[in-house]
Amino acid sequence: MVTRLVILLALLASVYLALLFWLSFGLRRLCLQRSEDFFKKRPGDWPGVSLIVCAKNEAQRLPRLLRALERQQYPRNKLEICLVDDRSGDRTGEIIDDFAASHFNVITLRMNGTAPNFAPKKRAIDAAIRHTTGEIILLTDADAEPGPLWVREMAAAFTPNVVMVCGYSPYAPRETSWQKILALEYFSHAAVAAGGCGAGRPLTCTGSNLAYRREAYFRLGGFAGIAPWISGDDDLLLHKMHEASIGQIAYLAHPAAHAPVRPPGSWQEFKSQRTRYASKSLHYQPALTLALGAVFLLNLLISAGWLSVVFGVWNFFIPTLVISLLKAGGDFFYLRQAAKLFDERKLFSAFFLAALLHPFYVVYFAVRGQFAKFSWRGEQFTARKNTEPTVPAAT
Repeated sequence: MVTRLVILLALLASVYLALLFWLSFGLRRLCLQRSEDFFKKRPGDWPGVSLIVCAKNEAQRLPRLLRALERQQYPRNKLEICLVDDRSGDRTGEIIDDFAASHFNVITLRMNGTAPNFAPKKRAIDAAIRHTTGEIILLTDADAEPGPLWVREMAAAFTPNVVMVCGYSPYAPRETSWQKILALEYFSHAAVAAGGCGAGRPLTCTGSNLAYRREAYFRLGGFAGIAPWISGDDDLLLHKMHEASIGQIAYLAHPAAHAPVRPPGSWQEFKSQRTRYASKSLHYQPALTLALGAVFLLNLLISAGWLSVVFGVWNFFIPTLVISLLKAGGDFFYLRQAAKLFDERKLFSAFFLAALLHPFYVVYFAVRGQFAKFSWRGEQFTARKNTEPTVPAAT
């Protein structure tokens, strides 16, 4: 029995390392997608951008984002900002209204409730898209703080054949060991996203730094087919865009296009966030679900192998140790390659502790994401779908 498990472990590790090699190939092919021709145009010829922020109970974090939006170096007559108050119970709506009153290019929406089979955030984004006019839809979160060139860099990535641009949202600050581990873990998602885009098979993205063409969104039917899932306003839409084959999906790793976000402040917040992320994994395309299943099984066996030492099963523990070192080595070299592209070379002080914890982390959240409830912005959700009664959409 142990021999068979060791053989399976070795096969899965080989598949994992092959995936890393494929992603590495994607990184080498990745074009920065920063069109110098864009900057040769007069600013008045730059595309119209509709920047959408959906906020729920974000009164403490919104002011920092709004100051960042004020600093954007993009023509005001080409930048439309839509701030959505998604059923907040704090001062979020008041802050949004005050900001809009002093900025001619800002519009506001207020979501009045939820709808059956339409996840709240997707519904808020869809309402905002339908109330705006920009050629480019640009999304970020209420806790983000992008630099002054962010809008310009994201818009510049839309060469004629590009329909979607994925960006990076690093965690900041990174003062404690906990924050450093979270920053490295979150960066690993961005590294996978960039490699997949470079290889021509986009895998994931983040809704805190994402842009797509308005025409492409409506051509796809918006969130139709993925609307009920609480999470996935970013990666499920990415997969839908890729399957439609209507244009190129680019990844912009340029540091000026980063949109830093606040890391989870506690274990409970982190647990809820990662459970939400994992909750739609079985809704991916079969090939991607199969690949994720193989990664899950690899980490499950590694976790079991580490625990086997407690029972003195050395003929399983020692092969697990060897394969764990090979996996960690592959992860390290791939992430170092990506770090050069993202200018994130200082992230690796917590790598070895993160590598030790990673298999248990993957197994825990992969299972939890399919069955557990999670809290998000003060609400409790099941892992799968929103089925609340219909109420009016927005005002």
